[in-house]
Amino acid sequence: MKIGIKKNHENEWLIQIDSASVRLDQFSLALLEIMLEHLLALEHGESHSTLKSYVKLGLKIKTLPDIECQKFLREVEVKDLLDLMMTADDRELNTQILKNIGSILAKQLKNDLMTAIVPTEAHAKRAIKRIVEKLFELEGRGEIEFRTDNTKYI
Repeated sequence: MKIGIKKNHENEWLIQIDSASVRLDQFSLALLEIMLEHLLALEHGESHSTLKSYVKLGLKIKTLPDIECQKFLREVEVKDLLDLMMTADDRELNTQILKNIGSILAKQLKNDLMTAIVPTEAHAKRAIKRIVEKLFELEGRGEIEFRTDNTKYI
């Protein structure tokens, strides 16, 4: 059986399995990867949390430079950000968001982080899905770019 993945456009991937092919957006491709990780973990008798995989996708925000992070934060719902921040419980992520969102919203988020109830798994997944879809959309339009230590420019 032949299996292949080919990038057609910035936000479109073609998955081919034998003679069948399916077009997926970048988030759906990420979900496919999460499900494959889940299946492999189960096959080896290990546990796997799909919520942790969603959070891992949301943590891509940390790779954005400040100016691009600010562009992104203007595009997403504050409630979704709060849900991600509470679910991820990542100090570095929280610092980056609070630093780039604006002082009034930062104060509101700080207060909400201390008083809000942690979202349910289903609610957190929906919020993170909206965030990650927006990340991929902005990346596809060339408005933001994820950078890592390996990123180099000519």
